[in-house]
Amino acid sequence: MTDFMLRTDTEAQMDDALEAAGLLEDGPMGTYPVAGCYVDRIGPIPPSYDIDGNIVRQGDTRYHANIRVMFELTEEQVAALPTFTPTPGIPYRVFA
Repeated sequence: MTDFMLRTDTEAQMDDALEAAGLLEDGPMGTYPVAGCYVDRIGPIPPSYDIDGNIVRQGDTRYHANIRVMFELTEEQVAALPTFTPTPGIPYRVFA
């Protein structure tokens, strides 16, 4: 089991990257993750505010998603994923 944090400019770019990695497949009502791949679509991350309304953490308007794969990915599949560095010290959302 491996988790990846992903980021693109748009949701369409995220779908394209997941399709390029072979992690999405067409179904009768759209595209779906392949068996053993779980996608947590986060989208843009809003800013965080303190009690006085001051921004304590900037938001990010880019599209975010986390994936969990229960099988081994090839090097080509990993290279197709839009991972980013540095990874957040305190992620916005993670798999439990």
